[in-house]
Amino acid sequence: MTRFGKIFNREHSNIHHAAFWLAMFGILADILGLFRDRLLAGMFGASRTLDIYYAAFRVPDFIYTLMLLFTASTAIIPIFLEKYAEKKDSAAAEAFLGSLISFFTILIIVLAAVAFFLMPFFMSLFLPGFSAGDLHTAVLLGRILLLSPIFLGLSNIISSATQSFNRFFVYGLSGVFYNIGIIVGIAVFYKWFGLMGLAYGVALGAFLHMAVQLPSLSSVGIRPKFTLKWDKDIRHIAWLSLPRTLGLGISQITLTALTAVASVLASGSITVFNLALNLQGIPITIIGLSYSVAAFPALASFSLKKARSRFEEHFNSAFLHILFWALPFSVLLLVLRAQVVRIILGSGNFSWSDTRLTAASLFILSLAVVFQSLFYLLVRAFYADGESWRPLIINLISALLSLGAAFWFVGALAHGGFLYDFSRNLFRLPDIEDIRVLALSLGMLVGAALNFIFLSFTFRVIFGWFPAKGSLRSVLEISAAAVFGGIGAYWGLNVFAYVFDLHTFFGILCQGFFAGILGILIDIGILWILKNRQLQEIHKSLMAGFEEPPKDIHQVAAPEPEKLP
Repeated sequence: MTRFGKIFNREHSNIHHAAFWLAMFGILADILGLFRDRLLAGMFGASRTLDIYYAAFRVPDFIYTLMLLFTASTAIIPIFLEKYAEKKDSAAAEAFLGSLISFFTILIIVLAAVAFFLMPFFMSLFLPGFSAGDLHTAVLLGRILLLSPIFLGLSNIISSATQSFNRFFVYGLSGVFYNIGIIVGIAVFYKWFGLMGLAYGVALGAFLHMAVQLPSLSSVGIRPKFTLKWDKDIRHIAWLSLPRTLGLGISQITLTALTAVASVLASGSITVFNLALNLQGIPITIIGLSYSVAAFPALASFSLKKARSRFEEHFNSAFLHILFWALPFSVLLLVLRAQVVRIILGSGNFSWSDTRLTAASLFILSLAVVFQSLFYLLVRAFYADGESWRPLIINLISALLSLGAAFWFVGALAHGGFLYDFSRNLFRLPDIEDIRVLALSLGMLVGAALNFIFLSFTFRVIFGWFPAKGSLRSVLEISAAAVFGGIGAYWGLNVFAYVFDLHTFFGILCQGFFAGILGILIDIGILWILKNRQLQEIHKSLMAGFEEPPKDIHQVAAPEPEKLP
C-alpha cells in the first residue's frame, strides 16, 4: 500500500515523462470509452432512443464549456504558483483556491438552475425533428446531466492545484474513473431507472473524476480557505481563459447545429454521427492534444525570451512528431474502418445498416484526423506568442463554413443526383435510401481542412514562416510511409479474408488486427530504411527506458476535458 501511495502521489517534473503518463491514461480512458460505446450500441442500436441520449448532452456540454472561463488549468496554474511562492507557504494559495472554488460553485449552481427550468425551451429549439415524447425524455436526461459540469468544473480547479506540484498520475486516472461511472450507469443503473439511469451514470462518472483528486490535494498540504471574494485574480483567470472558452463555445455551437440537422434526418442519425466522431477523436486526443499540451510551456518560454530560433525548432519538432503518428493513424483508420466499427460497435441491436453508415462516416472523418491533430499545436503556438484572438476569428469563420457545407451536402445527398449516387457506390450502400447523415461528417471535414489552411497562412503572417519550414524531406518520408502502410493494410485485409471466418467476431478481429500490424510494419520499415529522424528520436527515447529523467524547467498543464462524453 505504501508503494502504491508513492506511485499515486508521485511527482513528474519532466515534460516527456508527464506527457507519457497523460497519454497512457488517455489510452486507458479511451479503451473504456470504446467499451462504453459498444454497450450503448449493442443495447439500443442506431435508434431514436440513443439519439435522445446524445442530444441531451448539448445544454450541459455548453455550460461546462462556458465555465472553463474559471476552471481552465492553463490560467489557474500560473496564478496559483505565484501565490504559493509569495510567502514561501500555502496560505495565499489556499485563500486563492478557496475563493475560486466558492465563486465557481455559486455561479455554476445558478446557471444549472436556470438551465433546469429552461431545458424544455432549449430542447425544442435544438431538436426540431423530435416528437413531443422524445423532447420530454431529452429534457429529463438533460436536467440530470446538469450535475456533470458542476463536478467536472470543481475537479478541474482542484487538479490545477495538484498539477502545480507536478502530480499528473491522479489527473490521468480521473478520466478512467469518469468512464467507469458511465459504464456503471449503462450496466447497472439502466436496469433500475431506465434511460434516466444512463444520465445518472454520467453524473457518477463526473463525481468520481472530482473525488479521486481530493486525496492528492491533501497530500500536497493544500487546504482551500473558502470565501466569497470576487478579486482581480478571478477576473484575470476569466480574461486569460476567454479566447479559449469562446473557441470551444464555437465548437459546441457547431455540434449543436449539426445535432439539430441530424434530428430531422432518419432515426439514428445523431447516434451514427456521434459514434463515428468518438472513434475519430481517439487518435486526435492521444496524439494531437498530448503533444501540443506538452509543447506549450516551452513555446511560451521561448516566446517570452524572444528566442525565435528555439521557438521554431521546438514547434517544428512537435509538428513533425504529431504528423509522424497522426498520418498513419488516419490512413489505417480509413482502410480498417469497417473492421473497427464491426469489432467495437457491431453487437446486439447495432444492425449491419448501422455498421455501414457509421463506417462511411468514419471514412470521411478519418481524413480530418491530421488537420484536427495539428490544429491543437497551431492554436497553442498562437497562445504562446500572445495571439489569442486571431485563431478565435479563424475558428468562427471555419465553423460557419463547416455548417454551410453540411447544409449543402444534406441537399446534395438527398435522393438522386451525382453525389448521392457516387456516395452510395463508394461506400457500398445501395440498399440504404437515406444517407444524408454523411453530410454531417463532410461538413466537419470541410471545416477542419479550412481551419488548418487559414491557421497556417496566419501563422506565416505572424511568425514569418510556414509550419514545418525546412522539413520537406521528413514530411515526404512520413507521407510516403503512411501511404504504403495503408496499401499494405488493404492488401492484408484481402489476404486474411481467406484465412479467417469473417462471420465471427474472432475472425473479423484477427483480419483487422493482422492487416493493421502489416501496415504498421511496412510504415516503420520504410521510415527505417529512409533513416527518418522522427523514428530515430522515438527509438532513442525507448532505448533510454522509463527512468525519471532530469527535471525540466517547464510546467506542464494537463488538458481538462473539453466536453462531456
